[in-house]
Amino acid sequence: MIRTALALTTALVTLPAMGMELTETWRLEGFKTPESVIHDAANNRIIIGNMVTMGADAGEDGYLSLVSIDGELLEEQWATGFQDPRGMAIVGDQLFVADNMGFHIVSLADGTLTETITLDGAAFPNDITSGPDGAVYVSDMFAGTVWRYADGETTLWFGPDDGMSFPNGLLVHDGQVIVGSMGADMGDNFTFGTPGGLLAIDIADPSIAPIEGATEIGAIDGVAAIGDVIVFNDNPTGAIYSWQPGQDAVEIGNVGAGGADISAYDSTVLVPQMQQGALIALAFSQD
Repeated sequence: MIRTALALTTALVTLPAMGMELTETWRLEGFKTPESVIHDAANNRIIIGNMVTMGADAGEDGYLSLVSIDGELLEEQWATGFQDPRGMAIVGDQLFVADNMGFHIVSLADGTLTETITLDGAAFPNDITSGPDGAVYVSDMFAGTVWRYADGETTLWFGPDDGMSFPNGLLVHDGQVIVGSMGADMGDNFTFGTPGGLLAIDIADPSIAPIEGATEIGAIDGVAAIGDVIVFNDNPTGAIYSWQPGQDAVEIGNVGAGGADISAYDSTVLVPQMQQGALIALAFSQD
């Protein structure tokens, strides 16, 4: 692994907008098709998923790595036995990991894979998020669905007939599940005739609607939040955007094509860079 630390005053990788900016603080290279990342607050560390070789035919060569919050590799193959580990969520002492057949449950104590939940008819389970009540939500990008898992039961929550189109990133925020859509009318090489944007599902009274000011932006991969600011990214261009209620989304940074399922904690945005095999940490600031 190669780690690069960057001075805050010289490493701006962003386009300042509305008083917001992202500043690269460090990057760690040497990962194998890293698609997702999450901050494990209870253990003061970062978990990153390596898909290695995409596709079920490659077998279970995917794994999870542990990284310190200042960008040092702690353990390269902490948890193994995955096909294509994608989105992750934490509930208590368990880590939920989306994979080709559905999702896995992993012990945060030692990285043991304790249970696999199969989603009937799954095509491409992608991201996963959790609510304060412990409910877990999983997007299936190619099936156009969002599943809900609670009390040991899975439910097909939303689908194409509800206005869902190529859902990727998920985030529970302020009583809603924020969905990052890749777009509509998919062509070759993950190109879309209609760019995607953000959708909001009300949890208490399930209904779905586009988020005003955050539609038709790009192929949205990850969704995260810092306070009341929603941060999300376009995978093919590497652009990172911010959105707040009552305002239009603005580009605040770019990590190059292949920026995947972002995550955030405190004032830090974490970006797994699939094409570069890197994990990038960005400091978020707002005037």
